[in-house]
Amino acid sequence: MTVQQPITRADLGPSEEAIEGFRQSMSGFWHPVCEASALDDGRPVGVTLLGRRVVLARLDGKLAAMPDTCRHFQAQLSLGEVVTVGGVQALQCPYHGWAFGAGGKCKRIPQLAEGRAIPAAADLPAYLAEEKHGLIWVCLADAPKLPLPEFPELHDPAFRSVRLTEEELIKTCSTRMIMGTLDDTHFPWVHEGILGDRDHPAPPDHRAWREGAELIVQYETVQPAGLLTVDQSKPDAADAGEVPLTYTDYVSMPGVIRLVKDSPSGRYVIWLATSPVDWNLTQTFWIFSRNFDLSPESDGAFLDLANHVRQQDKPVIESQRPWLVPPFWTQMELPVGPGDLPLMQYQQWIEELGIATAI
Repeated sequence: MTVQQPITRADLGPSEEAIEGFRQSMSGFWHPVCEASALDDGRPVGVTLLGRRVVLARLDGKLAAMPDTCRHFQAQLSLGEVVTVGGVQALQCPYHGWAFGAGGKCKRIPQLAEGRAIPAAADLPAYLAEEKHGLIWVCLADAPKLPLPEFPELHDPAFRSVRLTEEELIKTCSTRMIMGTLDDTHFPWVHEGILGDRDHPAPPDHRAWREGAELIVQYETVQPAGLLTVDQSKPDAADAGEVPLTYTDYVSMPGVIRLVKDSPSGRYVIWLATSPVDWNLTQTFWIFSRNFDLSPESDGAFLDLANHVRQQDKPVIESQRPWLVPPFWTQMELPVGPGDLPLMQYQQWIEELGIATAI
């Protein structure tokens, strides 16, 4: 006889308080919303960030971000086009031709009676927008709480980098994506033969500390020989056994993580920037940098392996409940030290930032 488990708060989804708390607290940070190349053709681009529709455009060469909703009758501005009004570029609504310039200022209302001034109520709010690391970043608050993250290897000519932008949104919150990437004790179970070995599941000795706007975790471990740990262009690559590694993980709060793997072959970097489309949907932007096996012909193999690892993680992360990372005081999760030290440190920090406040 099967015993049916009772329905819990986690099964029903987060409370309105938890959802609103997540949206409000996350609005004070930079989030990547699209590849910078998406704006190369001069047309506006519509995205969703924390449940809000946002339109992006380059107006006179400068980034502009504003609500993707015309002030007139709420049509999507991203369906419109960039036009010139009074010698400056503006974003024109496809419905009635209203045009909005930099800063959301309404520059033209074609239906307005001659001699009548454009009302101030026609203006749209503007959001902060920056371009960095080939991505467009948006902050929905008046000022970001923390700076944009760094990625030194991406701009180092000694490294070769490849990008993986997952077209399918991940059905989880962005903070769970960061915890899942920071969590090394799942390697033997989810990525056996690639990142770990189930016969040796003991966690490494983590060192964790905060430095400026980052949480830094460092540890030594061994991993199976493979594409990510041994330079496959070397003639003796097939003879390698387990490979000693030093990991240094940099978490730029709250949604970017840079995993640096140093091995005898060189350095391999996994960089993940998450975008909270909403509390239950996440867009991911991955960049992988290496200073060994630099041949462009090897890029496909590195991307195939990265995608394979991602597909191993995806169903597990999407299965986690509650959707939002719960505060420690709820005791809904049971972290076990010292192996879970990095996750405990991250969870403590997002509580301090007001991101994990309710369930």
